[in-house]
Amino acid sequence: MRQGKVVIFTAPGTPLQILTEPIPDPLPTELLVRVSLAGVCGSDTHRLSGDIPASPNPINFGHEGCGVIVALGSSLTADRAGTPIAPGDRIYWAPSTPCGVCSACESSNPMYCASLNWPPPAGTPNSAAYKQFATLTSKHIFYRVPDKTPLEAVIAFGCAMPTALRGFGKLGGVGKEVVIQGSGPVGLAATVLAKLGGAERIIVIGDPVNRLDAAQKLGATDTLSVSGTTAAERAERIKELTGGRGATTVIEAAGVAAAFPEGFNLLGMNGRYLIMGLYSGKAAAMIDPVRINNFNLQIIGSLGIEPENYWKNVEIASEHGERLGFANLITHRFGLDDIEEAIGTVGRLEAIKTVVTP
Repeated sequence: MRQGKVVIFTAPGTPLQILTEPIPDPLPTELLVRVSLAGVCGSDTHRLSGDIPASPNPINFGHEGCGVIVALGSSLTADRAGTPIAPGDRIYWAPSTPCGVCSACESSNPMYCASLNWPPPAGTPNSAAYKQFATLTSKHIFYRVPDKTPLEAVIAFGCAMPTALRGFGKLGGVGKEVVIQGSGPVGLAATVLAKLGGAERIIVIGDPVNRLDAAQKLGATDTLSVSGTTAAERAERIKELTGGRGATTVIEAAGVAAAFPEGFNLLGMNGRYLIMGLYSGKAAAMIDPVRINNFNLQIIGSLGIEPENYWKNVEIASEHGERLGFANLITHRFGLDDIEEAIGTVGRLEAIKTVVTP
């Protein structure tokens, strides 16, 4: 029987465990994948710090994975798009398994599905990516990666591109002048989508300088450093850049409560504010409902990812990844034994994108 290393989370503030476990062959409705790259997400730092409520029992985690199929159950012959699959093929997958029929799923909010099955309990075959071998079932969303598409281009945004795709789907269009708050993976993915969506001016607010440089390479026309400017200075500069009109669309991808009142006040007439980063903890802000009404503003929340967004991520990586240098966004790589340091680089904003190579 195969054996493989796996990362186990027990509680916030407790060191992660790395164990070697037996890896059973897949059942007829399962496939076994050798994890090639596991992206580190900002939410992993929230899990380790306790911002995300901890499960009562040890779990596996890591929700950004791509790898190579090593064994395939007899009843699995194709990915979610119907593309035939075989051992040796590379796939990119979503780790959770929402039921698709409950009220949460029907309202396009699968994160609240009771059958989400995430995070999975430790000690069982599962789809977590912080391990050498992951087991997927026919219920999982997974897509074959074309042979000519580097896995680095697919995982460069991790879950951020599917997250941004869902948000942009709710927007329905970006307009001419877009402000993006945050230059992490979600903000950078939003930059790509804003450019592909035809925005004429894309202003990215963030830090540090390497992420702002990346934003410009991906399509930002202007960048503003959070640490190098005040909120008032940023508002004035955006007013100048938009000809005094304010932003058509503001996209919150910072995950910082202070971003909300600032972003709200950057909107121009008929503006729309898309919130994607404020998903954990509690946040309160003063808001002027008269301005919402008189300026015809919209505030749109977006949590969760539709299955097709994972496939769209593969398509975007295949069509634009080489031209825009997606693979170059990966600035840090770590082995599985250094998982805590890998997550630390994201928490300290040292990396544009960090991946683990199990």
